[in-house]
Amino acid sequence: MCGIAGGVGNRAPKSDELSHQLDSIHHRGPDETGRFLSDGIALGIRRLAIIDVGTGQQPVSNESQTIHLVFNGEIYNFKSLRDDLSSKGHHFRSNGDSEVLVHLYEEYGIEFIQKLSGMFAIAIWDSRDRSLTVIRDRMGKKPLWYAHQSDGTFIFGSEVKAIKAAGVSTTLRKEAISEVMQFGYVNAPRSAYNEINQLPPASYGIWREGKLSIKKYWSPDFETVNEISYEDALIETKKLIRDAVERRLISERPIGSFLSGGFDSTVVTAYMTQLVPGKVKTFSIGFDDPRYDESAYARAVAKHLGTEHIEEKLTPDPALLLQQLSSTLDQPFADSSIIPTFMLSKFARQEVVVALGGDGGDEVFGGYDRYLAAPVMQQWNSLLKVAAPLSAGLTSAGVINNRKIKRILSQVQSHPTLAARYLSILSLGQAPELKQLIGHDFHSMAASAEFISHFGLAGARDDLSRMIRSDFQWYLPGDLLVKADLATMANSLEVRAPLLDHDVVEWATRLPSEYKIKGRETKHILKDIARSLVPSELIDRPKMGFAIPRADWLRTGLRTMTYDLLTDTTAQGRGWFIPSEVEKILADHKSGQDRDSLIWPMLMLELWARTWLDN
Repeated sequence: MCGIAGGVGNRAPKSDELSHQLDSIHHRGPDETGRFLSDGIALGIRRLAIIDVGTGQQPVSNESQTIHLVFNGEIYNFKSLRDDLSSKGHHFRSNGDSEVLVHLYEEYGIEFIQKLSGMFAIAIWDSRDRSLTVIRDRMGKKPLWYAHQSDGTFIFGSEVKAIKAAGVSTTLRKEAISEVMQFGYVNAPRSAYNEINQLPPASYGIWREGKLSIKKYWSPDFETVNEISYEDALIETKKLIRDAVERRLISERPIGSFLSGGFDSTVVTAYMTQLVPGKVKTFSIGFDDPRYDESAYARAVAKHLGTEHIEEKLTPDPALLLQQLSSTLDQPFADSSIIPTFMLSKFARQEVVVALGGDGGDEVFGGYDRYLAAPVMQQWNSLLKVAAPLSAGLTSAGVINNRKIKRILSQVQSHPTLAARYLSILSLGQAPELKQLIGHDFHSMAASAEFISHFGLAGARDDLSRMIRSDFQWYLPGDLLVKADLATMANSLEVRAPLLDHDVVEWATRLPSEYKIKGRETKHILKDIARSLVPSELIDRPKMGFAIPRADWLRTGLRTMTYDLLTDTTAQGRGWFIPSEVEKILADHKSGQDRDSLIWPMLMLELWARTWLDN
């Protein structure tokens, strides 16, 4: 696990610029620095040594020094790939996965990607045709940002800050303000800047003579369904998840598991305890507020599994914590669950360098309540249209302040399609209030139109498949995987996600939908797997989620900071929001009406602007 950076072309980074890039991502790889510089090409890496600690330095090259490579991530099947390459006459100077990639490319060309099992962002310089190839793993677990400049120069890095550190001039992409206010994140593969983009998941880009072509090399199948009995599907799903966990146990550094008490992390940890000799170290955190504290459940699961469980109850200073996070979040990001993820990563890093987590279980196996609720509510569309005025009156009058009830009432409205309803459910604020709040020059419906258009594309067999496919397109690469990468790597910790293994994903997308949602139970097959590993009473409980007391913080420890940042002349001068609406929303929240779903993204946008846009 590392951070990579560099560039190619007429204005490729020189030595000093490459150093600035690597310094900006030092946290991703505090162990070593590696560089390759030649005419018109720069490759650099900050290494977090996990596999082949002694001889796995990068950049790596082939014997003839015609191909040079840096990569971030792990290739879990590198040993079998190495054996195959050795049988074909390739020679190795090291014992890790990075050199295997060079020889795979040398042997098979770009098609070598299909042989990889892992998470990765790769950059390959081929001096034979003076091309740079950049590649991102199938799910997009490892990030790769780039700027393709007007003169053809191509700059890349593991984080946006590494692009800016190379001296790339940037301008705000105005649509990003609406995207963050609606979704809580900038819609992938774009950034908040006009000049910087992500390489999409499961894609590779080839730069040659100033031109860049990007192609997709893999897509999950949401159209085909496997004709298989539930009993056989259960057996195969168990095997695939167990194998995925086993692949991710390779490490020369201490390894543990995030254990929240939810059944995704429970399944991963349970298989880990079966595969690792000795006790597995598990980590959880909790808050004093019982509404946001799952630590007791995690403790019970750990006791049953016999892990060495390490937990901490936290009473953070929210203002100080946000100041720390602002230096990490080089993109505006308003998913507040990054705070407990960041704190858990910092806590776990005191003991381990690698952790397995349960990320992806909801998306892959149909775990969100919205997957169940959206189609049902759309069936009631005509009835909801009649009830909408009453719901709107109750909400606007402040009569209802229970968070879950308010969330339900916000959906008591008519929508023309399931796509529009699903978009509404995902939105932090509804379209009318966002139009009223966001300044005219920054209000945009482009992301909504793109979302609805993609939702309706052919290639998904039913409503559940369409919703999961949508989350694969937007939520996973824009939010969940960004959060996991930034929060862990800010603490020099590698996190691995067995439930996002591409073999698991390919299998799960083809499972009959009734194996994922049965009656009112979401994620049915994964829950049955969890029940086979731990007592059912540890599984059959309401879903809590990994959250913070956000609304309370905005009335207490963050109240002054929030008011000052959102109402001063600097914030108002941006024109992002209508000042009178901001004042009203803040006053409503102070009076007891929870408006944190709008205040939080405004606050995170302003914090990002002060840290990254204004400097």
